[in-house]
Amino acid sequence: MEKELILLVDDDRGILESSEILLSDEFEICTASSVSEAKNRLKEDNIQIAVVDLNFEGHEQDGLSLIDHMTKEHHQIPFIVLSGDKDTKRVVEATKRPLVEFVTKDGDHDETLRIAIRKGILKRKELEAQKIKGFQFKTKSKEIKKIFRSIDKLLQSNSNASILINGESGTGKEYMAKYISNFLGKRLVAANMASIPKETAESELFGHTKGAFTGATSNKIGLLEQAHNGVFFLDEIGDCSPEIQSKLLRAIQEKEVMPVGSTVPRKVNLRFIAATHHDLDNLVAEGEFRLDLQQRLNTFIFKLPALRNRHEDIDYYATMFINELSNGDYYNVVPSAYRALKEYHWPGNVRELRNIIERALVFTDRRTIDDVIVYKALNISAPKMLEEIKPKFHYEKLKEAEIKSNIIDALNTVKGNKVEGAKVLGVHISTLHRWIKRYDLEELIPHISRGRPSSNQVGI
Repeated sequence: MEKELILLVDDDRGILESSEILLSDEFEICTASSVSEAKNRLKEDNIQIAVVDLNFEGHEQDGLSLIDHMTKEHHQIPFIVLSGDKDTKRVVEATKRPLVEFVTKDGDHDETLRIAIRKGILKRKELEAQKIKGFQFKTKSKEIKKIFRSIDKLLQSNSNASILINGESGTGKEYMAKYISNFLGKRLVAANMASIPKETAESELFGHTKGAFTGATSNKIGLLEQAHNGVFFLDEIGDCSPEIQSKLLRAIQEKEVMPVGSTVPRKVNLRFIAATHHDLDNLVAEGEFRLDLQQRLNTFIFKLPALRNRHEDIDYYATMFINELSNGDYYNVVPSAYRALKEYHWPGNVRELRNIIERALVFTDRRTIDDVIVYKALNISAPKMLEEIKPKFHYEKLKEAEIKSNIIDALNTVKGNKVEGAKVLGVHISTLHRWIKRYDLEELIPHISRGRPSSNQVGI
């Protein structure tokens, strides 16, 4: 488990050295003896909490200026004042800032400082937990809720291990990455390997120096370096070229990047999240993906199930998208619309569902969404389930028992609703009425509508 990184800022190097020795058993310590040095540390390192002196004798900037800088630029980092300052005005001003604790230098303050640091770390975690409550992966799926309970447990452990997210396109892999970065309180930088051209991928990810190649008219900082002290999200990692895979492995192992044209690596501190719809095991077996990179990325694996396997989310998201896209207008959504949505296979998952709902809102002219509107939005004449029934239903070629069985199966599917049953069979409602009369099925209809046994249970 990684120790929290604490920044000690004091112009008294003796204080810095003694505090570092006394606190390093519990925390990772970095130090700065000037405000400008402290600002660089805050920018470059993943500081969890800062301990700041007030009086910097002979310096242009004092501890108050650093505290104000942190409040503006690094508000997520709690700070403690450790000072023996005799300037009453400066001390009073410091206590007006949102500090965790004011610890007085008295030669015997080490344990007091340790307790204050623990308090500050707890405060930061509480603030992060509160922030997470406003950023949830919206779902009604018990399976996905279970996945996120595991993610929360992992993120609370302070482990910095890489995370791999599996799932079909449109299931929410990028949203999960955003959830993780938000939970950690870190900036997210994403790179979609399926959309970055292979010719420019190395420069995009790792940067380049001026003159490294034709067109490189200035130095460029790559996406990995831009994500320093944050979270780097490698979307569609399975689409990486072998050359990029090799450089990514180095970045993860050595925590450094080598810009194109440079001979000097640059250190980066990153949390890696990768996502793919590919089966990496298969890609490794086929020699298209490096085993060592896979092993570096898949310390923790989370798989998002497809939307077609989350029927409760189909209803939930459909309603959510209708409310989102309706501009405040009321739309009547009848049960047949939800049933039609659930019968569809959803190869594009949640992303596709949102597009279909947007089309449905445009196509309806009565502000009513039913299965007909859904099929029109899907650009199909009937749902997949019905298409499987229709080719078999050439009644002139079937025996009477088979025809009756098909009719009753269709009516069972729609709980006895004849209008819906006609749609299932792909015929006009008058045709269905004629068949019901011809085959003496009228008596069965009330039983079907009340949920009585299906055709294979009523002796047909």
